[in-house]
Amino acid sequence: MEYDSFKCHLTAKEEQYRKRVQKKIHYCSYDQPYDSGEVVWIFGDKIELTELYFDLNIPEESWEIITEHLACPSCGHDHFELAENVGLQTQYEKDIENHTKQAQKKFGGKIKEFEKHLEKNPMLGFQHSFGKKIYKELKEGNIPSTIISGEFYRARPVNSSEIYTSKKMGLSPKGKPTEGRFNHSGQSHLYLANDKETALMEVVRIEKPSLVWCQKFEIKKEVNRVLDLSFDWMDLSLSTSTLLLSLKINKAIEKDETNSEFWRPDYFLTRFIMDCAKYLGYKGIKYNSTKSYSGFNTVLFFHDEIDIHAIGKPYIEYFTSKEIEQREVMDF
Repeated sequence: MEYDSFKCHLTAKEEQYRKRVQKKIHYCSYDQPYDSGEVVWIFGDKIELTELYFDLNIPEESWEIITEHLACPSCGHDHFELAENVGLQTQYEKDIENHTKQAQKKFGGKIKEFEKHLEKNPMLGFQHSFGKKIYKELKEGNIPSTIISGEFYRARPVNSSEIYTSKKMGLSPKGKPTEGRFNHSGQSHLYLANDKETALMEVVRIEKPSLVWCQKFEIKKEVNRVLDLSFDWMDLSLSTSTLLLSLKINKAIEKDETNSEFWRPDYFLTRFIMDCAKYLGYKGIKYNSTKSYSGFNTVLFFHDEIDIHAIGKPYIEYFTSKEIEQREVMDF
């Protein structure tokens, strides 16, 4: 941490005291909401700095100088006073932190081993102990499933003068698709995005302006038993699957940085999960978009069993990253 030049210099011992106190501080009054000008304390366990110093056995003669060098890790506030309140980590937050550490300790190394195994033997995932573990977790329902319905979008780059129909914007014929995150080469699975922006971003290069066909669809009848691999850190709880949490920490579901043309090792693990899910009767997989921060995608396995209908006709969008905007330019 860099300190302002006007602040008093800390001795080596005082710096040790400061680190001990700083480690405990997670929030301050500026992180809290206000009601009629009064602080409503909701984040962290509230404690006055002087009380914290006392609990940590910090010599009283060092309190003032240490206070000058403290900062709130949440909002950056760094002008504390001795009588000011700070927020300590709650017991629940400690439990969540421990849950995360345990998930990584339990599965982190195994995920990396399994990825290496699949890179050498893509068709033999079930010969690895972690492959069997994934299958067991899915079979026992330890990773949640969800129900989907409502409006979704698909997008395709404009590569020719062909005018796309709604049918053309639907499921690709068997044998046509290249291998993807949740489909083998030639395997026809229906990929849908939860909003238009996500659909567009999935098929373009962010740095390159593009013309993109877009089609809106509606799933009228709910589709159940969709494996939910989507993840929001804000929703993390003690009931979150340790396997799913570790997959998220290791970016095992969303990575694609080592894929190159027809060699796509980063899809081996996700396609293994897909095979297991499909065999066990799941109807699809919901997962976070790698291109859109807040968007998610859903891949559905059995298109002919889904009550899905195109809304309107396909239209062309102009996509540019300069202002990160999309605007409709043509409607047929």
